[in-house]
Amino acid sequence: MKNNIKEVNSTYDYGSEVVTYLQKDYPHFIKPYKNNLGVAEKVILHQLVQAILREKLMKVEWLNKKDSTSIAIIKLNDEDEQIEVPIAKVYTLSHIDIDGDILYANVSGHKKVITNPSQFLSLLTDNGFATTFDHIDQFFEEMTNSTHNYALALTIAEERKKNVQREAKQLEVNNTMNYVLEKKRQNASFSPLIFFEQWVIQGHTIHPCSRTRLGLSPRDVTQFAPEWTGEPNVIPVAVHKKFCQMTNLENRSATGILLEEYPEVSNQFKFVMSSKKLNLNDYELIPVHPWQFKNTIKSYYKEALDNNWIVPLEGSTIETAALVSFRSLAPLGDQTKHHIKTAMNVQMTSAIRTVSAASTRNGPKVSSVLQTITANDSLIKSSLRFMSEEAGIHFEPDPSVGADDRYFLQKNLASIIRENPEASLTNEEIALPAAALINESPVTNQLLMEELILNYARNNKFASISAAAVDYIEKYASVLFPGVLTLITKYGISMEVHLQNCVCVFRDGLPERMIVRDNGGIRVMNERLSHFIGLEELDGSTNLMTESSQELLDVFFHALIHNHMGEIIVALSRKLQVNEAQLWKSVRSTIKEIYTSLTRDSSIPRCNLKDKELMMSPQSSMKALVKMRLTNQFTENAYVDIANPLSLTNEV
Repeated sequence: MKNNIKEVNSTYDYGSEVVTYLQKDYPHFIKPYKNNLGVAEKVILHQLVQAILREKLMKVEWLNKKDSTSIAIIKLNDEDEQIEVPIAKVYTLSHIDIDGDILYANVSGHKKVITNPSQFLSLLTDNGFATTFDHIDQFFEEMTNSTHNYALALTIAEERKKNVQREAKQLEVNNTMNYVLEKKRQNASFSPLIFFEQWVIQGHTIHPCSRTRLGLSPRDVTQFAPEWTGEPNVIPVAVHKKFCQMTNLENRSATGILLEEYPEVSNQFKFVMSSKKLNLNDYELIPVHPWQFKNTIKSYYKEALDNNWIVPLEGSTIETAALVSFRSLAPLGDQTKHHIKTAMNVQMTSAIRTVSAASTRNGPKVSSVLQTITANDSLIKSSLRFMSEEAGIHFEPDPSVGADDRYFLQKNLASIIRENPEASLTNEEIALPAAALINESPVTNQLLMEELILNYARNNKFASISAAAVDYIEKYASVLFPGVLTLITKYGISMEVHLQNCVCVFRDGLPERMIVRDNGGIRVMNERLSHFIGLEELDGSTNLMTESSQELLDVFFHALIHNHMGEIIVALSRKLQVNEAQLWKSVRSTIKEIYTSLTRDSSIPRCNLKDKELMMSPQSSMKALVKMRLTNQFTENAYVDIANPLSLTNEV
């Protein structure tokens, strides 16, 4: 029998690396970082416990106490030991509010408080967890990395917040939307989108590895991460045409777009090619993240560099700002220029964030289909847009290169050029990632969605905050769902419209339309799509194509119900003490109205409309993110059944 909680023994000590770095470069951050480390450990511990319970990864018993607080008892292999989790509330989608200390207890009555995720996972590992999952050691490392990076994020956020609040006072504004509008009025180059993207501090709301950045040093994090206002200078790399492959939307290539938008790059391109006596017309440009160039391109593409098959244009870089996803970048100073998705050989959350050859091939093809659909479908056009992936390009090694090396070289020197969602905005419109809605505004210290609803209640004289929240969520749902559901049921395309992939356009504090970005992770059911439009053959290596309508709904449930509306509704329920069921009722009624409208569309095969019944069924599918990580199957979706908040059966 064990009586002590031990820390994980790991040769990897990212925490010491962080402290050493801060002592040298940011000594004034040492104390706040250490304070925030305790906050980060608690948040990530709670996320890990929630995942264990949600994904049913351990045997659990529930005890109810008279004061309405329940206790989840996680049974360890030795029946004499257990972990006790005091839970104040369980939400429809199995979010939990942990109220009090998480305790390790044994049969002799010995109890000890578990204070961090490392201790918790150690106890599970000592009691058989590691025999079930093969990647525990890797998971320890990822979670440790995430904890320290989250503490760093909280530390810099405190410093940045002081500056924003000082400026808001000078501008005489008292809410976040007015702040960014005033900033935009005073400086046309100011991007509200970049501002909001870089204020997403927590990252993924339900994954305990939400701030994992394996491969980056603390210096790299502070230099390039969005929460540290990272502004990478992207390096255009010229690649000989015989060693690259392109896919374009219409006739605009990545090279053409970059040369048109950045004359200085065009001049440098000509100069470098001339100085090396190379034919400029034999080369295409691939934009490369500076970290990737230094740490991956120089090391693994040496032969291509030595032979001038790859020629970096280091003398003329592209100034960008890091967005929520870290490796997706927005141009600085000009919202008409394209966004750039770059490859980084770094693990963030669960996956190495490179750009697969399949993504560069499929992105523009899928964008072409989405453009055609938008142009011809008034219901989609009225509320939903798609951030077109206008060009994809990747390095294509010599045919003699082995399969594994080929795959590595393709995905590490690749890029996608995307439409800029701010390019078509009016002066009074603001675009922001949906992830910003559940993060704290530096202007008011409130969650942005909380602030929007409080302002809405005040401006429209609602009798209660609860009534205003219900009405606001209905307005949000009526903008978010029509296009997404039409795309699924009519056209057989299900996109990952989660908080990070959805850009919301607001005017006067209200949602006006949604813009979906990232064509990766989608599912396409050609049996439905072929009724309306032909689809160019796609690269099937990323499993985009499906014959199952259930797969379309699995993507919908996880991305939109669980990791979009679910996160917003739980956040509001916590912050505003609003009845969760009432908020879901607004969403459910909106979806019913949409299907009433779709029923009147005679072009939709009647069998497709069965989607509505499946959407309202008692169970919904959610990705088992921790299980996927522990089995190293993060590219193959594994799901767990969760109560469906759209079902009347689950209404509280």
